Amino acid sequence: MRSLTLAVRFHSKGGHERQAHVSTEHASPETDAWISGPDGYEKRPSRPQTPAREGPQTTDGFERVGAALAAPMAGFRPAERIRRRAEFQHVYERGTRVHSRYCTLFVLPNERAVGRLGIAATRKLGGAVQRNRAKRLIREVFRRNKIAEGLDVVVVPKRELLDASLTVLEADYRTTLERASRRRARSPDADAHSRL
Repeated sequence: MRSLTLAVRFHSKGGHERQAHVSTEHASPETDAWISGPDGYEKRPSRPQTPAREGPQTTDGFERVGAALAAPMAGFRPAERIRRRAEFQHVYERGTRVHSRYCTLFVLPNERAVGRLGIAATRKLGGAVQRNRAKRLIREVFRRNKIAEGLDVVVVPKRELLDASLTVLEADYRTTLERASRRRARSPDADAHSRL
C-alpha cells in the first residue's frame, strides 16, 4: 500500500502562515474490518416494569376523559344515530328543549325500539379539534347511558362541556333528560314545541 504525505498550509490566529505534513496512509481493510459475533449487539439489562394502572385518575378520583375515549365505541350502532338534516329539523321543531350547564337537549319520541342521538356542534364551540372532542364526549355519554329508548335526542354542546369530566357529563345528561321527560309529560299537547 502506498502512503502519501501532503503539505497543508493554514493561517494561525495571529495571521502567521504555517505548514503541516499530513500522512494519507490508511490501514488495510483486513485489519480494520469488524464482524459482529454472537454477542455483537448485547441488549441492555431489562429493568423491572411498573404494573399499568387500571386507568388514569384525576386528583379528585374521577376517571380522565381521554382514557374513556380511547376505548372502542362498542355499542353505539348506526341505527342509534340521527344523520339527516330533515330529522334534526323535525326534532328541533317538535321536540322538548331543555337547557343545562353543558348543553341544550332537544327530545322527541321516535316510535322506534331504540333511542337515537344527533349532535349539533357548531363553530361557536371552537375549531374542528374542539368540535370533534365534544362529539366524542357526547357519544360516549350516550353509549354508557342507554336511558333514552324510544326517543330522539339532539345535543347542542356548550363550551363548558370541554372542561368537564366524563362522570360529571353523565350525571348532567341523566338529570337533563329526566327534566325533559317531566316537562313533556306536563305539556297539554305532547307534540307542541316547548319554549323554555
